[in-house]
Formats: sequence, C-alpha cells, structure tokens
Amino acid sequence: MHEDLIKEINEDKKMGLELSDTAYYNVDDGVTDEPLFEEETETAENGKRPKRVPGLIASFLFGVIACLGVIALCTQVFGAGHFIKSDTFDYYRDLDKSYGKYYEIMKMIGEDPIAEAEPESISDDMLKEIVSSIGDPYAEYYTAEEYAELEKRYMGDYVGVGIGVVQDGDNIVIMSVFEDTPASKAGVREEDIIVKVDGKEPKNVDDAVSMITGEAGTKVKLTVKRGDETIDFDLIRQKIETDSVAYSVLDGHPEVGYIMISSFIVGTDDEFKMAVKDLKSKGCTRFILDLRDNGGGLTDSSIEIADYLLPACRIMSENTKDGSETVHNSDADSADLDMVILVNENTASASEILTAALQDNNAGTVIGTKTYGKGVTQIMHKFEDGTAVKLTVTEYFRPNGKTVNGVGITPDIEAEGEEVLEEALRELAQ
Repeated sequence: MHEDLIKEINEDKKMGLELSDTAYYNVDDGVTDEPLFEEETETAENGKRPKRVPGLIASFLFGVIACLGVIALCTQVFGAGHFIKSDTFDYYRDLDKSYGKYYEIMKMIGEDPIAEAEPESISDDMLKEIVSSIGDPYAEYYTAEEYAELEKRYMGDYVGVGIGVVQDGDNIVIMSVFEDTPASKAGVREEDIIVKVDGKEPKNVDDAVSMITGEAGTKVKLTVKRGDETIDFDLIRQKIETDSVAYSVLDGHPEVGYIMISSFIVGTDDEFKMAVKDLKSKGCTRFILDLRDNGGGLTDSSIEIADYLLPACRIMSENTKDGSETVHNSDADSADLDMVILVNENTASASEILTAALQDNNAGTVIGTKTYGKGVTQIMHKFEDGTAVKLTVTEYFRPNGKTVNGVGITPDIEAEGEEVLEEALRELAQ
C-alpha cells in the first residue's frame, strides 16, 4: 500500500504538482508537518548534541574543491567555457593565434645567454617601417610626441611654422601660408613643393607634418622647390592658432556670402553655422562654399555640416572589409541655402564627403576641377604609452551609391583660376 501511494505521488510530481518545502506526506495520516523518518543522533551524557563544526567545514571545503575541479575539467579539458568575459576571452584567443609564435620567439631570445639583442621593445623606427609596408598609403605610426602634435593640429592649436600642405601625386605642396607666422615672414609661398625637412625626404604629407611640427622655439630647416629653384628656409617653430572657417560678404555683391573651409577639425561645424548666421544677419541670401585645397580632416565635422544643410536624405555610407555597412542620414531640418560649391584637385577626403552629399541631393552646383579621389576613412588608435597608429577602416560611398576612391568628383561646371568665381556668380544669378 505504501509503495503504491508513493508511486502515485511521484507520478503526480511528473505532471507538474508542486510540493511544499515544509510539508511531508505521511501515508497513514495524510499531509502533516512531521517527517516520515526520524534521524537517529547520538547525545552526550548531559543531553546536548556533540559539536559537528569541523566536519561541516571539511565537507564545505571538499565541496568547493570538487566544484573547482569540475569547472577546471570543463573549461580546460572540454572547452565548455572560461573564467573571463566572452569578448575578453576572444580577444586574447585571437591575439595568441596571430602573434603567439612571435611572443614565444621573443621570450626565447630573452632567455638566450649569449644573444646580444634585447626583445623587450621594438623601436619606433621599426614600427614605422612595418606600418608603411602594408600597402595602405594612408597608414601611419606616430611616436608619442608626434601624436601629441597631431592632436593639437586637429584642435586648431599646434606648434609649427604656419603652413598648410596637401599631397599632389608624389609631391607635397604648400597650399596655404598663414599670416604673421615664421613661414610667411621668411618668404615661403603657396605652391612651393617641400623637398626635404631637416635634410630628410618626407614619405608623404603626414610624415611631412610630423617632421615640421615640434616644440616651440626649436629650429627646423625647410627645403622647397620653386620652379627650377631650390630654396632653404631656416625657421623657428612657434604656437600656431588657426580657424578652419573664414567668411565675408563678397566685395561688390552684398547679397552673396563667401565661406571657405580650409580643413575639418574639432568645432568646424559650429564655426560654419555661426558664419552662416552672421552672413544672413548682414543681408546675404546666396552663398559660395569654397572647399578648394581642403585636404579633409575629421569625418564627423563634415557629416554634421551636411546634416545642417540638407533635409532628410542619405549623406553617405561606409563599408568595412567584412562587408558590413553603416549609413549616415540627415534629419528633416535644413538650412535651405541657395549656394554653389567650389572644388579643385586638392579637395579630398572629408571635403569630398560633403561635396558628394550636396551634389547628389541637388543642394548646390559644384564648380571647379575634378577632386582628389580619397574615398576611404581612417581610425586613429592611441596606445597607453602615447604612441598611435592610423589605419584605413572603411571605404565610403556617395548617396548615389558610387565610390569616390581613386575616381574623385566631377564638377557640374568645369572651371579654373579666376573663371571659378565668375562661374559661381553667374550660377547664383540665375
């Protein structure tokens, strides 16, 4: 009878019957708070139970050790999990897979009693060579000092000689000379080609900038080519403060506001919006946006300006190597300006993003010559020691889905020199 009742209870439990933790089933009396079986325990002569603390501690420690053993067996032998966060585990697993061999070699070299090389660190020069050899023309390794100066340049405050440079094929061309700076006072001119800095040939425009910038009060020798002439300039670096946006009411045309963006740095989008507001307050109803010789800069600033100028539409999209796509769209608000955009062969990167967005969304007529064609974006990764590496991470596409990289942007109206401004005024007058 007892066996049949217990069997029936177990069958009910399988069907979902929940049993109270404090109630037991007594086969003779039904549900009761009394247990079915009394545990037999020994008592001391005085009637008190003996202490069992050592046994409990031993049991607890044994349980802990057993659990750790099971965890170690599962994680280390069967690979059923790991002790750290999943993304951290994946990072170190990939790191070991890619570079574990080199780590082991460096470790073995360090243990070699007769080896002369010290494997603790790789020199900055070696890292520069590694990064420059990967086939990415925009990749760059920066020492801590170089990166500190680069940060200042993107903040519009750096130590240098007062020039803006662009890459034109194999040449590094000075496209602007700022007033009241060491370069302007020494006679450096726009369109001078930088041949050497302190006797060394820079590899690219970023390398040239890194070599020219430095500590205030230090000397730098700039060798430039001007026509058939080679000229040396001994310059003293000083703190340079620049604005990325310059604007004015166009002479003889009080209704036309002229805005030039020389580069995209932190705050460029805010400067641009203030320029539009100020020019409107002065009676300007038509605008010329000059992006000539703008070699780019911060992508975000360019996208912010496009968002300000455009209604709801696509600004650009960018794809990573694995094919994933990120789309940047404008919201419904728009400054709705009547404008034209001026470009040339040195209009590149972030300025091409803005140009393509405005052209494809019919926000303004593009006038000038075909742009540079830098349709890729880079990311800067800074390390704990202050050094940094810049690598290409995405290729971007204009709103119509076409690439800019290696192709450039063809203007709606082609013009050069003084004709550019004439064509701009003619277009605005229509």
